[in-house]
Amino acid sequence: MKSFKFLLFLTLTPFAVHGDGLESARESVRGDTGKWNDNPILQFAPPPGKKPEGLNLDNWADQLLETGENPGSEEETWLLFRTRQLDDNDRVWVEKIEREGNTITVRMSEAIWQGNYFKTFTYYEVLLVNLGKLPAGEYTVKWIIDPLVFTEFDGDGRPQSRNGKPQNNRPKNATPGKSESVTVNGNLVVTD
Repeated sequence: MKSFKFLLFLTLTPFAVHGDGLESARESVRGDTGKWNDNPILQFAPPPGKKPEGLNLDNWADQLLETGENPGSEEETWLLFRTRQLDDNDRVWVEKIEREGNTITVRMSEAIWQGNYFKTFTYYEVLLVNLGKLPAGEYTVKWIIDPLVFTEFDGDGRPQSRNGKPQNNRPKNATPGKSESVTVNGNLVVTD
């Protein structure tokens, strides 16, 4: 059984949440599975308890794109984000979530490996982020991807530990990349 980390957000405005591992859940989808994602995708999701049992986050995200349901003010609002295709040494993580009025901004770091590659595979990351309960209304969401580069891991660099569980392995020496930040925009309606 998977466990989820829940964040409690008060509806006071503005708010900002900073921290390590603001994602409630994450999943890596390898390119050799036949799935590929050239552009980042931002979408909204119901609480993860509504995800059908046995369905992974990525396939659930595909189903949600077809249904397009809006969250209600009585339940927590969730964001699902799928990154562009990355190499196995690249890393992404959510840095900060802010809300000012009806504008929600999520900042994510995307650190691109600059070292030597030996064996490599590609993947895209699926991140699930909890925004808490939001009052009914229309919201603008900006997911900003800040580019970083690095050559050294804070760990052994393996995406999986020897027991198969994901491990952090963030960059140890990340610095700003030369690329511009990328913003993915979305609109959200929270119903009564």
